[in-house]
Amino acid sequence: MRGRVSTHLATAFEGMSLVRRHNQTDLVGEVVDQAHLFGLLARIRDLGLELDGVTFTPEEASGPPGPKRRKRRET
Repeated sequence: MRGRVSTHLATAFEGMSLVRRHNQTDLVGEVVDQAHLFGLLARIRDLGLELDGVTFTPEEASGPPGPKRRKRRET
């Protein structure tokens, strides 16, 4: 978002982290589904904040991959 979002306004984005940089604030966190995303976008609009962009970052692997499953062969 453009500008610096105040600590007071940050409370409107529970569960998300705000990263403040020079004249910009990034809202960082997990968006669980489309409804959650639309809710965040509506809140940004309702608070009169200016959205600069939306970036999707895929989740990183949280650990080693599980065991591979073998296909069962039918005889």
